[in-house]
Order: sequence, then structure tokens, then C-alpha cells
Amino acid sequence: MAAVILVIVLRLPGEDPPEPLPTVTAPEQSVYVEGVVGAWQRINPLFATDNPVDQDLSRLIFAGLLRAGEDGRLLPDLAPLPEIGEDGRTYTFRLHPGVRWHDGAPVRSLDVAFTIDHILAPDFQGAPRLRDAWTGVEVRTPDLRTVIIRLPAASPSFLARFATVGILPEHLLQGLDGAGLFDAPFNARPVGAGPYRLDSVTSLEAALSAYPRYHLGRPQIDVIKVRFLPDFSAVQHALEQGEIDGVFLRQSLSQEQLDSLDAIDGFVREDLQRAVSLVLFLNNGQAAYFRDPRVRAAVSLALDREMLVQNALLGLATPSSSAIAPGTWAYDPSLDSPPGDPETAVALLAEAGWQRNPTSGVLVRQGSEFRLTIRTDNDPRHLALAGEIARQLEPIGIRATVASTSFTVLSRDFLAPRTYDAALAGWDQGPDPDPYLAWHSSQVAHPGANIANYGGIIIDALLERGRTTVNTLVRLDAYQQFQDLWRRETPSVVLAYPHIRYVRATTVESPPFGVLFTPADRFLNVHKWRIG
Repeated sequence: MAAVILVIVLRLPGEDPPEPLPTVTAPEQSVYVEGVVGAWQRINPLFATDNPVDQDLSRLIFAGLLRAGEDGRLLPDLAPLPEIGEDGRTYTFRLHPGVRWHDGAPVRSLDVAFTIDHILAPDFQGAPRLRDAWTGVEVRTPDLRTVIIRLPAASPSFLARFATVGILPEHLLQGLDGAGLFDAPFNARPVGAGPYRLDSVTSLEAALSAYPRYHLGRPQIDVIKVRFLPDFSAVQHALEQGEIDGVFLRQSLSQEQLDSLDAIDGFVREDLQRAVSLVLFLNNGQAAYFRDPRVRAAVSLALDREMLVQNALLGLATPSSSAIAPGTWAYDPSLDSPPGDPETAVALLAEAGWQRNPTSGVLVRQGSEFRLTIRTDNDPRHLALAGEIARQLEPIGIRATVASTSFTVLSRDFLAPRTYDAALAGWDQGPDPDPYLAWHSSQVAHPGANIANYGGIIIDALLERGRTTVNTLVRLDAYQQFQDLWRRETPSVVLAYPHIRYVRATTVESPPFGVLFTPADRFLNVHKWRIG
């Protein structure tokens, strides 16, 4: 029988009472709650492409071999930067020692091979672009920490675009084929090796806790909750009621909505630039007047990009005429020239044979008036921007009308067959500056992405050099020469790089965000965030 000892403390008359014993409490957890518009479907990096909420959660939970940094430069993740073979095609990764999944199992090279095998599975249900990128790639795992990736041909852009995909745990998913992985319960209860592990997820909220053994350092915020909201009204209510500490607003916002956000105290508004450019594509092959580089340059010079951004995009974009995204490692600001110059534009048009009709004010050459149709989709921002472009072209004698349709119809009936004069659309460059697919002459024919029908021998040579060498300095030189030549050739007209409004409580501190290559890139350094 256990002995029970009763201790009686006697206090003499007039004696002060003893000091109470100190109360020991667990340290208070730091919690950050972020609202997102949308709902989760499959929390799996192989299937997250089409759902931004899944991308967000996957970025918090999973890790890839590498990460794309704030300016697109590669950073270590599960492995340090790889050794590159002399052929420029072979990359040898060595996983960090001691890296573990959230369930404690070690991360092995076999997990990397397993993930890539499922991307290449015949019944893979993820993005075809991901499968196409890995097709023909040889993956070897000579030991449990080493992964050797050999490409069919040198492609320095491959790592930034595709070696950043989240890696899956083989020990929890082995035996599943492509279709089985798509429908696996794992996609609702994922286990990754990223900064946060999933504790629970419902239709209303995902709760994640800091992973103590995260290989880049334990996250400083203990708990992150992602609150799923249906629309802007719910976002505004949650902010006003203090139910969330931040919100990432991907959708188009009206001036009234922006003003309503500004009226809420206790929050900081940040506009984060994407690597997506808004481009007025000029059909160099279909529209005869755009075959002349003087005319293309004149259209670019006629536009006041600052005014375009303020009037049509509510200031939520970086004005730019560069085909290399501002803020990225290959961008040269001295080769970007966004200010408009209508007088020079008029002079170039006159040099190309276009004269203003004194009665109508429209430019005429050889009996033909300079009239064109700007095709775009039904996105309110794109419609407003196309209308502002038409308005700014009118004073120099170019008459433009705007025609909109769904993006599916725009792509199928106009962009793919190249049956348009000018078209306003976005171009997603991704984390690597290589613009080969958009502007090399080999990509003119469908299904190539050179929808402007542009071909130039010198630009072709620069793009080939930039995408076939692994020497960063050689690539930098090639892309800076490309930017310089772009100003003179003007294959099409880059207008701006859109921003996404991020609203967070003033108490949330984080490193600078840099350029976002995907919206989920705001979590690049989430392990360094803290509540001040």
C-alpha cells in the first residue's frame, strides 16, 4: 500500500502568510489565421495545379528537391543545389541527412523516384504539362540519399520549373497506380516534409502546426489556420470581426472593395508582383501592318503604361515593356522603357508610310485605313485594359475596337489558329526567365506558343543560347541582349505585370516576398514569419 504523507504547515500569530508556489503554465502558442476564397479538393502537389487553395496547402505541407527564390534563383530544399555534369544534362542531388516525413519516417531517394514514376504513370490525373516535362527523363537512386536526374537534352530552366514539385512519401502510398493516387484518402490526410503538418481539415478550415524537425529550421509561428471563405463579402466580414489575421485576394477587386479594405484598422496592405505579363500580342504574320517593326514600336510608344495601370488596373500592376519580369535575376531595369512617347510614335508611323486622313483623323496607307480589333477574354481587368489601349491609340490615328469572349473561345478560335489582329492576354513566364516557347520562330506553328507569329534570326540565336547552357553568366548575357533587341524589334507590346493584394495584421512579420511565380510562393519563407 502506498503511504500518504499529510503535511501541515503551522503559522504563528502575526507571522506573514507564505508566498504561494509559482504556477507553471505552458507557453502560449502563436497562431496566424489566413482567409482564402475557395475550398480544398485534393491536398497533393501533383494535383494542385488547377486549385489555388490546394496549392497553398501543399506548399505549407510538402517540400521539393529545390525551391525558386524571390528572384527566381534556385534555393535548396530537401537537397542542396545539385552537382551538374559536364554534359549539362545530368544533375546529382544528395538529400540532406536526417530529413524526415511528418510521421517520423526518413525521406529517401526512393520517395523522389516514386513521385516521378507517378507523374509518368499512364493514368496520371495531374497536369499534362507536368507529365510532359518529365517524359524522357532518367531517374536513378544509387543509394538512399542520392538522386541522379538525366535529361534528354540540356535544359537549365527545367530545375526551376519542375524540380520544385512536392515529393510524396512512398511508404504511405506504395501500391497505388495513377488513378488510385488521385482518389486516395491521403489527399485529405496528407503527410509531407514541409514546414507545417496538417492536424485537421474540414470544409471550413485547415489547421496546421509547426513541424519541429523541419530541415530549414523550426517555423516560428506555432499554428497556421487556413480559413475557407466563399466570397469577398465573407472576407471583409472576417477581417472586420478580427476572425482572420490576413487574406490573399486573387480575384479582381473593384475600387470600392479596395477602399473598404483600406478602412479596416490594424492591417498592412502589400501588393505582390506576379511573373505573369499582360501582353498586347501583335500578329506579325496575319496583320500586314505589324510586319513592319516601326509600326510595332509605334504602338508600344503610343501607350502610357503608368496611365494604363492606374486607369484600368487600379494601380495593381508594375508598368513594364520588358519580356523579362521585373525583379527577377535576368531583368535589366536599364533596358525597360515603359514611358510613352506619342510624338516618336507618329514619326515612326509616317516613316512607315502611314499618313493621317485630314477628315477622319485615321491613318491611311495605300488607300487602307489603320483599323484593328483587339481580342481579349471576359476578365473585367482585361476588358478595361483593352478599352484603355484603344483610347490611347486613337490620338495617333489608329482606330481599335475591342471584342471579348470566353478564354476558351479566345484561345481556340483566335490565338491557336492565329486569326486575329491584336490580342490582349496574359503570359505566365514561371520561375525561369527562358522565353523560348513564346518568341522562338520554331514555336510559330500550333501547338507552339509563339502566337504573335514572330520570327527573328538574332532573337532565335539568343534564346537558343540561353536555354542550352547551364552557365548562369552566359544565360544572363543572352537574356540581357534579348531585352535590348526587344526594344528595337518589339515583337509584341508588354504592358505590365499584375499584382495580388495581400492584407495582413500589423503584428505579422516576414522577410520580403519578392516576385511570386505562383500565388503559393508567398509561403516561400513561411518558417521565418513570426507574430511580433
